[in-house]
Amino acid sequence: MKLQTRKLPLADVLTLAGLLIVVLAASPADSQDSATGAGVYKSKCATCHGQDGGGTAVGKSLKAADLRSAEVQNKSDAELTQSISEGKGNMPGFKGNIIDEEIRAVLTHIRTLAAKGDSAPKKK
Repeated sequence: MKLQTRKLPLADVLTLAGLLIVVLAASPADSQDSATGAGVYKSKCATCHGQDGGGTAVGKSLKAADLRSAEVQNKSDAELTQSISEGKGNMPGFKGNIIDEEIRAVLTHIRTLAAKGDSAPKKK
């Protein structure tokens, strides 16, 4: 039996590629990473940085960074990963306490806090 192949038109190939990208972008792994990051953040970071990243009384007394701030959000992923892993100032390092995937998930969660940080009064 001879297997026949046929070439798909370029438009069909691009449509299929686009659908594949959409399916992969909305994969359950993304929502799992998001949930993991939020969970680790809640258990390891929120005591000082607060649920919204803006800090708590304890965190402010320790001079914990406002994770929503431009100062933090403008840092590279590598810089933030190093701070999470090795610690910075009064913040302990979490390398060895949480796995690398959890550190990356927390970093992703911290990036979501930026949009919530606009606390400047709105002009009417």
